[in-house]
Amino acid sequence: MSPGNRNRLPALAVILVGLVIFIVYSNTLHAPWQLDDPPNITDNLPLHIKNLMPATLWRTMFARPFATGHLYRPVPCLSFALNWYIGNNNPFGYHLVNIGLHIITALFILMTGLLLFQTPVMKKYSREDAFFISLLGTLLWALNPVQTQAVTYIVQRMAVLAALFSVLAIYWYLRARLMDKGKPRPFYLFLALLCYLAAVGSKENAAILPMSVLLIEFTFFTSPPDRFGKNIRLVVIGLTALILILSIHKAIRILPHFFSTTGSRPFSPYERLLTEARIMVFYLSILFYPLPQRLSIDHEVHIAHSLFTPWTTPAAIIMLCVLTVIALKLLRNHPLAGFAILFFLINHLVESTIIPLELIFEHRNYLPSMFLFMPVAAGLLHILKSAPRPGLLHATATACVPLLLISLGHGTYLRNQAWRSQDALWRDALTKSPHNARPYAKLGTLAGWAPEKSRKNLIRALGYYEKALKAYSPRTSFKAAILGNMGGVLFRYGFNDNAIVYYRKSLALNPRFSNSRYGLAKALVLEGRVPEALDEVDRGLVHEPGSPRFLNLRGLILLWLKRSQEAVLTFGQAMHASRDKKKYFYNLGVALSKAGHYAQAEWFLRLSQGPTQDLTILFSLIENAIRAGDDIRTVAYTKDLIQHFSIRQIRDHLEKMQHEYHNVPIAIPLIRPVILQSLREAALSP
Repeated sequence: MSPGNRNRLPALAVILVGLVIFIVYSNTLHAPWQLDDPPNITDNLPLHIKNLMPATLWRTMFARPFATGHLYRPVPCLSFALNWYIGNNNPFGYHLVNIGLHIITALFILMTGLLLFQTPVMKKYSREDAFFISLLGTLLWALNPVQTQAVTYIVQRMAVLAALFSVLAIYWYLRARLMDKGKPRPFYLFLALLCYLAAVGSKENAAILPMSVLLIEFTFFTSPPDRFGKNIRLVVIGLTALILILSIHKAIRILPHFFSTTGSRPFSPYERLLTEARIMVFYLSILFYPLPQRLSIDHEVHIAHSLFTPWTTPAAIIMLCVLTVIALKLLRNHPLAGFAILFFLINHLVESTIIPLELIFEHRNYLPSMFLFMPVAAGLLHILKSAPRPGLLHATATACVPLLLISLGHGTYLRNQAWRSQDALWRDALTKSPHNARPYAKLGTLAGWAPEKSRKNLIRALGYYEKALKAYSPRTSFKAAILGNMGGVLFRYGFNDNAIVYYRKSLALNPRFSNSRYGLAKALVLEGRVPEALDEVDRGLVHEPGSPRFLNLRGLILLWLKRSQEAVLTFGQAMHASRDKKKYFYNLGVALSKAGHYAQAEWFLRLSQGPTQDLTILFSLIENAIRAGDDIRTVAYTKDLIQHFSIRQIRDHLEKMQHEYHNVPIAIPLIRPVILQSLREAALSP
């Protein structure tokens, strides 16, 4: 190969990797929000930024869902905020960024692989062989259908960024380790440290990266290191020891509950540890046999209640132990294979042991599997080089490489079809996990909250929820949530009495379930059972103190109970606790008016007006002016009303507002005569 061709190879690799990845993910650019996307992004107000001021960007790093103000995966949160700044809630831009990050991650895996082949134990490979193995191993990883859950599922950008910064940290560490004396090795180590911190700031499972670096150090740098190498080893060993100490501390806290189910999970840490052995074997099976038919957003998993129940548990444990021993033995003569296996096992330690997370998700393989296919590529290269030419074996191996890549890319494209809509994703999950509650619950929600309110959709929703109640759920509180959702659907369709029944059933299972408590209070308000609703809101505030939604509902109830001054204070608390303060201006204005603070009331009511006139707000402005005894303003606001709305609109809205308990009360008997008099005068005027 000529030197010119060698220089063109990196550019060709960039084009090849970028192009094939973009093609196989091109059908996901318009896929909608899914599962945890709304609470993390579209409903997460701190991420909805309108400027790029440092203080604004800093706040995005504390956008933990349901607990705003706590530092939470700042790197992906910042990236989501920047996405929002550019395209708001259009998922196209988010998918484009995810695909771009996947391409960049793949390119750095390729470059890191090339650096591994420059280490002392890998120098036996020629430059061309190293490039072939690194490129093919990278493509086998990047095009694998298993990665679709990390790339296509928008919120799993967290997993993608953790992997990207992890491989960047390894890349800079290797650059420093392989450099000659007198060159900027400390600077490269500094970059590696920054990338490590960014990886941890993307997702916590990246914290064990020093263990992977230590594995690289003792696998690929077997000769006695120089002084610089010794210092690196000491630092990495120190970080690894610190991680082990913190892990032991965490484990000690879990040990008292090791055999008991605590929290919201239906399994103990012991049961999870046993079950994860089978899941790890399953992960390996779908990585090497990734048919789209085997992949799902929700997998059926039978919990291992003892070492021998089910019987596949001890078999899986033995398989993992044998695999670990084989990997350790391979480190001497086949270091790339031994490293890839151990790297996979090490990087599953956080999410696949005793920490009480959900049992299984495919995106958890994104980081651990980064180097898993390089030994496969090395094996294919060995066959290509050792098979006689021309010959059947050589021809088969030669044809195998492009066919393998094409089949993986096609599988990824097909798997991404399931993400084209929420309905498609959860119907796909239902066919693969018919005994799990989540697909039924999600399909019930899609039917119950479909834009078209029909008897058919109501029956479908309740039917799905009934099946979900009988199926396996990943949380002990899941049935309470399903019952609450049944109450929510019935409430949406106007069956308030039935909704109240289901909300109470939900709270009987989980008294802390705030959504059901809030729904129950709203249903009671609409039924006119206002004192009961106040009791429920106060119970909700015990479990969710300072909640703007509970405070706002409490203020509304207080107004219906004619406790206006208390309502003013409550709406003020809701506004203070919320980032979107303007949404409380109208309610606060009405409360101020009924409490006798007319000037302040008018100020808030006028601020609550949008770009167009609002009937309800005009009614409240008229009421406030009448209460204040201000005839000039009464006439002015009434003229605005008549000018912008028809007599029919005004009459119908007056009738409707008399019984709308879900809105703040308007004194219809007070404003009706004034409005009717103005209408008569307008009709008699030329």
